[in-house]
Amino acid sequence: MANRQNRGNRPNNPKNSNQLAGSKKPEIKSPRIKSVGASTGFDKGAMRWLIWGSVTVSLAIWFSLNDPFNAPKSWVLSIGAFWLLGWLIFRFKYFIQNRTLLVATVFSGAFAIALLAAFLATDNKFTGMFGETLLKTGFLSYFSLTVFFLSAAYLIRLHRFVIFERAVVFVGIVSGTYGFLQHYKIDFTKNTYAFSPLVGTLGNPDFVGASLAILLVLNVGIVIASKHKLWFRSVAGFNVLLLPVVILFSQARQGLLAAGVGLGVILLVWIYQRYKKAAYTLGGFALITGLGVVAGMLKIGPLAGLIYKPSVTYRGDFWRAAARMFTHHPLFGVGLDRFSAYFRQYRDTTQSLRFGPDQIANVAHNVPLQLAATGGVFVLVAYLLLMGFIFWRGIVALRITKGPQQLLIAVVFGAWLTYQSQSIISIDNLGIAIWGYLIGGALVGLSVSIESDGAKAPSISMVQPIVSGILASVLLVVSLLFYGSESSMHYLKLVVPPADPKLLTQYEQIANKPLTYLFKDPDFEYTSAVAIAHVHGISPAIESLKAMIANDPRSFDAMFALAQLYANQQQNWAGAIALDKAMIKLDPYNQLLLLQLGRHEKSAGNLTAARAVIPLINAFAPNSAEAKLALTEFGK
Repeated sequence: MANRQNRGNRPNNPKNSNQLAGSKKPEIKSPRIKSVGASTGFDKGAMRWLIWGSVTVSLAIWFSLNDPFNAPKSWVLSIGAFWLLGWLIFRFKYFIQNRTLLVATVFSGAFAIALLAAFLATDNKFTGMFGETLLKTGFLSYFSLTVFFLSAAYLIRLHRFVIFERAVVFVGIVSGTYGFLQHYKIDFTKNTYAFSPLVGTLGNPDFVGASLAILLVLNVGIVIASKHKLWFRSVAGFNVLLLPVVILFSQARQGLLAAGVGLGVILLVWIYQRYKKAAYTLGGFALITGLGVVAGMLKIGPLAGLIYKPSVTYRGDFWRAAARMFTHHPLFGVGLDRFSAYFRQYRDTTQSLRFGPDQIANVAHNVPLQLAATGGVFVLVAYLLLMGFIFWRGIVALRITKGPQQLLIAVVFGAWLTYQSQSIISIDNLGIAIWGYLIGGALVGLSVSIESDGAKAPSISMVQPIVSGILASVLLVVSLLFYGSESSMHYLKLVVPPADPKLLTQYEQIANKPLTYLFKDPDFEYTSAVAIAHVHGISPAIESLKAMIANDPRSFDAMFALAQLYANQQQNWAGAIALDKAMIKLDPYNQLLLLQLGRHEKSAGNLTAARAVIPLINAFAPNSAEAKLALTEFGK
């Protein structure tokens, strides 16, 4: 495509092949190349929004929120993306004159349109737009990530790449140092986490390992780039020593394996530049080793004892459920970020019996499967096309470069493959996903930097910053509303229901406050309803739970709580039995629910119906404690 069109502009002569990325003036003399993403006026501002917005998404935390990790990241992500969207509106006509950027724009647009269609088909519009509580990976977040990708493809070039590298070094120092201190239980936030003290700014040690793996690959690239000053390379070298240690502290093996993929790409290219035959041999060995590692992760082959972790088997449970969701809802999936709402229905008995039916998953722990299950075939195909295009541009860039440029491309390509490697067994945590989309866009942009766009940079419209400011302000207002709701819910969970009746009015106000904002998180509605029951008794709580179920018939927690209130507080056995049956349709392999249904039927005087539960439990859990209790309590 573009490389054939601009064959005469390839940097094949020694002068061009020795060009160093990040230098003030690229040695390629074509004025056309300089015009691609030319550093004029507001382009510099857009570059700052892109790079430092990504940095802020990666590091953002706010501990006075119900979700201190993903909520602030989602707000920063959307505000930054909508400012960049205003910039894209005024600039895309110029950039799409380059064939590569045109394809990037088309694939990005297709992905965004497919996501929009999936959102419109989502049964719960709040979750579809803003994402589930503690995830925030709804339409708004994925659209924002796509905007960051396209902006990176438009903006990042060889002669401006040093801005990106500075950000990488900064985030590496902050994330690595913070993780190191957390490992030794030194944390300025004073927060503690039961499963691990090392959660970084991402909330989970596995996420920390994955993000640091990406940063490790990028910092290695800075160390080996002789164009940088010694002090800058020394700081990056400090990161190269620190980050593997913190990854080991996190006990996230997938982080080390993912980093190995990226570092392997760099090593392979470095050897290829010197000994091509050795590079081919090493590449074949790496491929065989990689297959062995994958097999070991699946508990197959000689490496299984070293690599296998039980958590991979558990992920297999989630993958099977995701595959069933996709096959039953192929067009638009079950709804964006609605994995947990459908998981009970589509899991199998293996998962239910492994941990017990109350242990569920809210994500597939595999990004392509997650998008397929929740977005359908159009989202999946658009995503794979976009990722495939990025991969191809990486290959093209490696083919048409030499020397330091080629090694730089190898670093960026390796970092992007590191992100892709971890995405096979993990989730699109926003603090990690921002790097995947940013680096993917950078890879496309760097491949364009080697070619010519054949267009003259237009003058900058003074209207653009106004449009960008308006769009960003809208998202800022939305974020402030969410901030109020999140902080109110955080405070509610810290307050103990008072025993003194004089304090009940004040507690009621605290319980209602999270719902006084424009957007009402379904999880917040449930928590507030339970809290209000302490003030006015069960009647208002019952009405609130019924309203939640009417709004979302898959609100399992609300259904379970309402069934308990009907049975334990009102002896409304008919109401409890109806809810039990509705929940069993959503969760057919739940022996606890079947036992509860049998007990409610028996209490209602329906002993025959209670006995009918026994074969239902025995059908998939004959050796469970619930099967024995059912036989004892209901008889044969």
